[in-house]
Amino acid sequence: MANQDPQPEIYTIRTNFNGDTSVGAGGATIAANTSQVVSIYTNQANNEEVRIYGIAVRITDSAGNNLTGDYAVSIQVGANNVPSNQFDISWLATNIANGGGILMFPSPVLVLFQQPLSVTVTTRSQITGAADPANNQTVVVDLIGELAIQKAPPGYRGV
Repeated sequence: MANQDPQPEIYTIRTNFNGDTSVGAGGATIAANTSQVVSIYTNQANNEEVRIYGIAVRITDSAGNNLTGDYAVSIQVGANNVPSNQFDISWLATNIANGGGILMFPSPVLVLFQQPLSVTVTTRSQITGAADPANNQTVVVDLIGELAIQKAPPGYRGV
């Protein structure tokens, strides 16, 4: 429930693509186009809506170093992807050092009451299973938005 109207919100998801599952040499190889889906619970009331204005992305290895992995993201609201296709986030991760790393949407993504919200992160290239910390990659996605009380249209009296 919103304590202020609108209330700023950041919804964060974290996915791990671990290509180094063993202590010694070797490990699992993660194929290209491997996806992980993470659901987000907005905890909104029936008279509230969530508006997502932008997305920020960080890709790190197990040592916390910034990486520039080859990933794509899609956002699902209900049964639909918004926007319709997944989009490349590699350039967002590259721009973190330059003060970037945030993509603002031209119009907000609207999430209404009881609409499921989820983010799918897909690796676009293979992650090899060598004993290297860079093969343990974590993708952190922040959805930047707000939680607001729905407004009745002008002239609405509620019957």
